[in-house]
Amino acid sequence: MRASLRVLGLAAGILLLFPVQSRAEWQFSPFIGYTFNGSTTLLDFALINNRTANDEPHISYGGSIRLMGDGPLGVEAYFVHTPGFFDAKQFLINLPRVIESRAYAVMGNIVLATPRGWNRYGLRPAISGGLGVIHAAALDQRAIFPFSLNLLGMNLGGGAVGLVSDRVGLQFDLRYFRNIRGVPQEDLNPPVTLGAPVRLRYWTASVGVVIKK
Repeated sequence: MRASLRVLGLAAGILLLFPVQSRAEWQFSPFIGYTFNGSTTLLDFALINNRTANDEPHISYGGSIRLMGDGPLGVEAYFVHTPGFFDAKQFLINLPRVIESRAYAVMGNIVLATPRGWNRYGLRPAISGGLGVIHAAALDQRAIFPFSLNLLGMNLGGGAVGLVSDRVGLQFDLRYFRNIRGVPQEDLNPPVTLGAPVRLRYWTASVGVVIKK
C-alpha cells in the first residue's frame, strides 16, 4: 500500500511540474470495464474449461487524470482495480478455494495524442504508457497459501477521447499490464509459485466519462 501511495505522489508531482501549454486542460475520467487474458506464475487452484481464474474476464473499475494541451504530449495518473482477480466458480478437487482476491495497478504515464486542432469534437486518439506498482493479493479458505505482493510494473495502451460538448465526453481504452521485476521464490513466505519468479500480466478494456477542467 505504501508503494502505491508513493507512485500516486510521484504521478501527482509529474502532473504539477508538467509545463503548462497554451490552453492546457485537465481531464478526469472514471471508468468501468473488464480485465481479461491474464497469466501468472502465482498459485491458482481454479479450473474452468482448462482456464485458470485469472484468465477469465472480471469486472474492473478505476480512473485517470490527464493534463493535455493543444500539442501531442501529455501526462497521466492511472488507476485500475480488479476485485476477485483470482476468484472462480469451479476449483480443482481437494485444493483450497480462494475466498478473497484482487489486483490493482497504479501508474504514472506519458501520453501521445493527435493535436487537438485536428478534430475538436471528434475522436482524439492517444497512446500512453509508463511505470508504477501492480498489487496482487489472494486469501484461500484454509489460509495455506495467502499472498499480498507489490510488484514493479509497466503498462501500455491506447484509445480515444470523444467530446460531446466543451466539458464532457467519453473515453475508450485498451491496455496491457505486466510486472517487470519478479520476486524470487526464496523471498516468498509462504512460497506461492511453483519455483519460478513471480510473473503477472493481463489486459483491460474500459469505457469512461471524461470531464474537462
